[in-house]
Amino acid sequence: MSKAPLRTLRNSEFFSLYKTLLTQGELSVSQAETLLTAAVVFLNHENRHINALGYRIVVMYANMTGDYIPLYDVAIGKGFMPIVNNIQETLMEGDDGGHFFPEYFSSLLNLYKVDDAVFTETQLDLGNFFNEHKQDDVTVTAPTSYGKSELISGFCNQNPQSKICVLVPTKALLAQTKQRLLKKLSVDDNRAIITHAEMFQGGDQKFIAVLTQERLLRFFIKHPQVDFDVIFVDEAHNLLGQDPRALLLAKVIILQKQRNPDARVKYLTPFLVDEKNLQLRYTEIEPADYKVGESLKTERYYIVDCREGDAVHLYDQYFDKFVKCGEDIFHDELKFISHFSSSKNIIFFNLPKKIEKFLRSFLPINKDIESDRIDRVCKSISDFLHSDYLLVEGLRKGVLYHHGSVPDIVKLYIERAYTEIPEIKHIVCNSTLLEGVNIPAEKMFILENKKGPSNLTKSQFRNLVGRVCRFSEIFDQDAANMKMLEPEIYLIGTSEYLGSQANLRKFIKTVAQVDLKIQDEVENVLLEESVIEQDDEDRKREADEFLENVLPGTTGLEVSHATTPAGRACFLNNISEVDVLIHESQIQEKLEVLDARLETSNEVLAMIADAFIPFLKDGSAFDILRRLKEKNAQTFYAMLIDWKIRGASYAEMIQNFLRYWEEIDSDEVFVGKWGEFAREGSFRPSWVNISEKSHSEQVILAIVRIKEEQDFVDNHLLKYVELFNDLEMVDADLYLKIKYGTTNNAKIRLMNLGVNSSLAGKLIDDYVDFVNIQPDNGSIDLLPELIDRMRENGENEILIFEAGLHLGLTHSF
Repeated sequence: MSKAPLRTLRNSEFFSLYKTLLTQGELSVSQAETLLTAAVVFLNHENRHINALGYRIVVMYANMTGDYIPLYDVAIGKGFMPIVNNIQETLMEGDDGGHFFPEYFSSLLNLYKVDDAVFTETQLDLGNFFNEHKQDDVTVTAPTSYGKSELISGFCNQNPQSKICVLVPTKALLAQTKQRLLKKLSVDDNRAIITHAEMFQGGDQKFIAVLTQERLLRFFIKHPQVDFDVIFVDEAHNLLGQDPRALLLAKVIILQKQRNPDARVKYLTPFLVDEKNLQLRYTEIEPADYKVGESLKTERYYIVDCREGDAVHLYDQYFDKFVKCGEDIFHDELKFISHFSSSKNIIFFNLPKKIEKFLRSFLPINKDIESDRIDRVCKSISDFLHSDYLLVEGLRKGVLYHHGSVPDIVKLYIERAYTEIPEIKHIVCNSTLLEGVNIPAEKMFILENKKGPSNLTKSQFRNLVGRVCRFSEIFDQDAANMKMLEPEIYLIGTSEYLGSQANLRKFIKTVAQVDLKIQDEVENVLLEESVIEQDDEDRKREADEFLENVLPGTTGLEVSHATTPAGRACFLNNISEVDVLIHESQIQEKLEVLDARLETSNEVLAMIADAFIPFLKDGSAFDILRRLKEKNAQTFYAMLIDWKIRGASYAEMIQNFLRYWEEIDSDEVFVGKWGEFAREGSFRPSWVNISEKSHSEQVILAIVRIKEEQDFVDNHLLKYVELFNDLEMVDADLYLKIKYGTTNNAKIRLMNLGVNSSLAGKLIDDYVDFVNIQPDNGSIDLLPELIDRMRENGENEILIFEAGLHLGLTHSF
């Protein structure tokens, strides 16, 4: 073939025969022979796309005809042993011994077994590579479900004397990652797994840390003499971005390497074109690189445009052609999803408020489900939050939703419920799914093709669709399904959710066509490959100033250093919203006015507003903090902190919000990104008319506001409180109450272990006999009998579920 073999194929007559496979039409014997002959030729071609096309033909042929012998042979040649194992077990079932599989291959499979799973040859090779380079920096690029989590847990088991940090991209993944490690650690491994800087009790003890970049920075500041032997960076492609969290991720890795040049960095990512693009400035990290090039799955992409009524068309990513699938015309996306859905389905949106809007339309066409397990989950969420929460209504019809404004512990709880309860068919979610959330699904329906304000990139799209038909589902010992080797992805066009201008055909071509080149977008100014334009100079300067002020000598550059206590504290607490070196003297002057320690939450908010808000950088990104100039905003956040201090439950806070909205004079309520109109002087639709909302809609808005405002306190305000504490400006008890909601040492220790404040309070108040405090190292163990006792006492299942997480137990619904 030519140097562009796919292009040559696209211009040949072969597609007319290949199309029969795509549309699952009838094949004559001669047509089948021709297709399989072509597949053999393609499988032996040096071009990887042609090779993958050959594999695709064999998979589609096997699933369409039920003849799995060609796929069995190809799988053996490619080292796809999970497929070999599944076909062998399926075809041998009921056989009298005259099957065609040599006993040799049965024994060969034993070489590919790891614990209870059968691995591919590449998975084993990846494991060997990782072991061979355990003393080196490493970059691993592998698709979702390829075993990157097992690499982390395996490394931890093999290196019990190492201090290991696992960097995860979101707080929501802290508990999930910790639970995975707890399940996998050797029984004699007594290392603590910490998720907060405050959990570390000092000394030379070995431990594993599971942290976000914000928490790792706090760890560095709180424990300047402690460093790590190994840092795993999960979802390492996040380093490429230009947002503040990407920049902070780069900063903490650079600081770690400066503190311990011998520390090894292990980058793990589902997509990366060139590992050199992760090279950081001011460090010497030269990773050995492993890229997984194989793929057991071959996706089927379907498009249906309901905006004007359309038939379903299949897009083939190899031939770059659309094929019509049937004559039925679809105008209604809801009926389309109901018609084509399978036992487990992901429905993807970009914006959370569109998820809620979709649910209100989708639920009425689904029937109520009679299930004791679903009833228990509904009761738990109703008691924990509110009975009129839309999530409860959806559950009763087998539909869940999942986005960043759902309380974290509830998200984990419903993920497990979706996984464990077969009657729950649909989960409607957004990009929270892109980072580490592992849930079963056979099909995906995409109703918004964006992440944030931009279209999904090719890498993001592939990462998203990789969440469907994970290996554990395809090769499940009890319900293996070879048809899941062909995940079905549906892009649905609607005026309601997508907009009139979006061109789905153009979009799918840009993200799915296999031979389109893909490039890493390197935007982080702390990466060597980033080009520093004029617009980037200030961000680069501030990043260098941060590194030098936190750990002098890191960059080797001549930069300015903070000269005031306030300025130094700003750098150490990542106060990046202010140009510290320009305004530190003014900030210091305002702080020095204080003649006594801050003793109330109102005083703390007023000090933040007076000493920092006037010096915020320009730009809408800081409007969320700029609100604190208003006295009403200060009073509101002080109230929110006071709720935390007195241990108000979610249910109580929801009722307080609803009561507050009922009593205020104005019907206009600020709801942030859930807003429907903008007030005068603003371009952002951040407000709603609360009197026009039903009770259920008000409940939803109350829950999302509580979650988002709590995140604002934790992610934005708390670092100012930490600064005040570092400067000894805040009453010690008030500092603990703002941070933890209590001054009780045992409860604080539990929260530092990652326990939710509600559960921590209940454990110490009601179940202290099941809490084992170890005074030597300050750690706390929960006794396994705790779960049974909580069930006997009728505690909320969400609290029991969380307790099980900290014990490394799988919740039973």
